[in-house]
Amino acid sequence: MSMNVCIMAGKQAGIIGILTTLAKKLHILAVVSYDENVTIISKEFQIPVFTTVRDAKFINTLNKSDLLVSIHGREIVPKELLSLPRFGCINVHPCLYKYKGKDPIRLLIENKDSKASVGVHYMTEEIDTGKVLIEEFIDVEGLESIESVYNALYPVYSLVLSKAFDIIKKTSRNYNR
Repeated sequence: MSMNVCIMAGKQAGIIGILTTLAKKLHILAVVSYDENVTIISKEFQIPVFTTVRDAKFINTLNKSDLLVSIHGREIVPKELLSLPRFGCINVHPCLYKYKGKDPIRLLIENKDSKASVGVHYMTEEIDTGKVLIEEFIDVEGLESIESVYNALYPVYSLVLSKAFDIIKKTSRNYNR
């Protein structure tokens, strides 16, 4: 049985998340899109598209899902929605180990850090504080622009999301929400 997933997605990372989810043969019930290209890709795969997690039809779909995945989502998921998917809600976040919240790559560059990462964690009421499922690191020494760091991290987005899906599938029998 395939896992039913809803996705919140923006920019290139969101597209990578959608394609990774499809490659893992999971069923995407709906996408909340924060980017025109995410909308185009979603429609190409005949996935219903919404503009906010607060849309009543999206909430109804979320209630039927196993998992909500946020990849460059632009909304804080309301507390009452966090418990709707059977296996909870996860967020894919760059530099989770050190730069929680907004603009982690800008902060990484400003602090001249060369250790970048992409992590996946469960969403909770408090932003970027839920249990971390996986985090992979790469060296970005010499990369000085936000775009160049993201370009180096995009393959890591796919890797950690794929591994997070595997972890959730293995532990889902014991998952208590």
